[in-house]
Amino acid sequence: SLCPAGTVASQADWPDTLALSLSTSDGRRLGSLANSIGLAAETLSRGFRAAYGITPARFRAEVRARQAMDMIFQTNAGLASIANDCGFSDQPHLTRAIVDLTGRTPGHWRRSNPFKTGRSERD
Repeated sequence: SLCPAGTVASQADWPDTLALSLSTSDGRRLGSLANSIGLAAETLSRGFRAAYGITPARFRAEVRARQAMDMIFQTNAGLASIANDCGFSDQPHLTRAIVDLTGRTPGHWRRSNPFKTGRSERD
């Protein structure tokens, strides 16, 4: 969780602490996260963007999409199951996030992995 308001870590390192919190699947809203370190949600969002170059919402979406990509490559789980496990509302939500991140659909990535399709790289 984020550091209590007024601590040195919350004042100096809060963007990194927020990034770590956004990387977990705790599902907390930005307003709740902002309150936990004593900032307004808008201030938190602007400061995070200044530190990372993207909004907290975009950061969280990219983390989820990358987690889903790992599962696509490493498991045989269905895309709907992966979407659920990674915090997406449904499979189309997962597909949009991966397309936004990579320009390709999850199905493309699954088919492009010879290990998953049973094809050799020579095929």
